[in-house]
Amino acid sequence: MIETNRLFLRPYKPEDAEIFFKKIHTNYEHLQDYFLMLLKTNKSKVQVEQYFLQKQYEAEEKKGFAFGIFLKNNDELIGHVSVREIDWRVPKGELAYYIFKEFTGQKYSIEALEAFRDWCFTKHHFCRLYMKIAPDNFASIHTAEKCHFVFEGLLKHDYRKKEETLIDMNIYGYTGVEKNKV
Repeated sequence: MIETNRLFLRPYKPEDAEIFFKKIHTNYEHLQDYFLMLLKTNKSKVQVEQYFLQKQYEAEEKKGFAFGIFLKNNDELIGHVSVREIDWRVPKGELAYYIFKEFTGQKYSIEALEAFRDWCFTKHHFCRLYMKIAPDNFASIHTAEKCHFVFEGLLKHDYRKKEETLIDMNIYGYTGVEKNKV
């Protein structure tokens, strides 16, 4: 488990399945642009339980780590953060996150992302993390920059938004050096 001033981040437990299911479907419109596959593969509580088992297996095999983001004061699930596409030869991985709509604008994303980023570097000795962010996703760009991720370039025609529109994606990277320059 990772703790911050207002949050704790931890792997999902089976008892989180019902609330996770409710929250992602309550936030369907908020998540559909960039997390449509998550929504499509978790259309029931049973599918969410299977998703959690898959994430547990990935963590055991060190293929990825997925944590729920919870408020410290009441244990409410407010978001998700993960690292995937891990290449242990470097080691590096792709960081992804979301905060449910009703909790945006309170800087929870920055707090969670910094803590998870530092956990990846400290516990697993990552040398690089990167994020793919749509050029028009200003909130995520702001979060990435506040967490010392640096714009590295543009991937042309890299993602299908809502599985329809092909869009470019910005790459933001973090190696640990960036934090020390500020």
